[in-house]
Amino acid sequence: MKGKIVNPPVPVIAENHTPNDKIVWEYCMGELMKSKKVLEVNLCNLFTILMSLCDSDMKNCVEISTEYAEVEENWTL
Repeated sequence: MKGKIVNPPVPVIAENHTPNDKIVWEYCMGELMKSKKVLEVNLCNLFTILMSLCDSDMKNCVEISTEYAEVEENWTL
C-alpha cells in the first residue's frame, strides 16, 4: 500500500492585494513551512521508531524490499 502524502493547502494571494493581505499571506506561508517541516520530522521519527521495534528478521525483510531504498532516501534529513 502506497503512503499518502499530506499537503496542507498553499495560501494564494490576490493580484490586487493590500499591504495587510500581504502580511497575512506571509504569516500563513511561514506557518505552512513550519507545519511541513514538523510533519517531515515526525514521519522520520515514526519510521525510526517502527524500525527499532522490529526484530532482526523483520528488519532484513524490510531492508531487502525494493521500496526501502526509496523510503530511506526520501526520509533522510
